[in-house]
Order: sequence, then C-alpha cells, then structure tokens
Amino acid sequence: MADLIPAWAGGLPADAPPRPGTPEYEAYAAKQREQSQGDIAPGPDPATSPSASAIH
Repeated sequence: MADLIPAWAGGLPADAPPRPGTPEYEAYAAKQREQSQGDIAPGPDPATSPSASAIH
C-alpha cells in the first residue's frame, strides 16, 4: 500500500531502489556490483615503487 502513495504525499521517491526479493532488485543489485567493481582502481605496486628501493 505504501508503494502507491505519491512522493509529494510522503511516499517513496521516483529514484528509490526496488524492494529486495523482486526480479527488478536482482537486476539492480547486479548493476550495483558491476559499478563497484569498476570503481576500485589498483594502487601502485609497493615492490616496484621508487621508495621501495630506498628502504633496502
């Protein structure tokens, strides 16, 4: 019932994620996982960094 209340009357906003357990949620979750995998950039390799040779 609460899903049917318009946003202007206190209902969910239009950009709210789908509810867990629905087919739409599975697609949403897969998209979020893909985005989070792409956001993680590998850092510099400590073994090949210039400061690593200075430590020895």
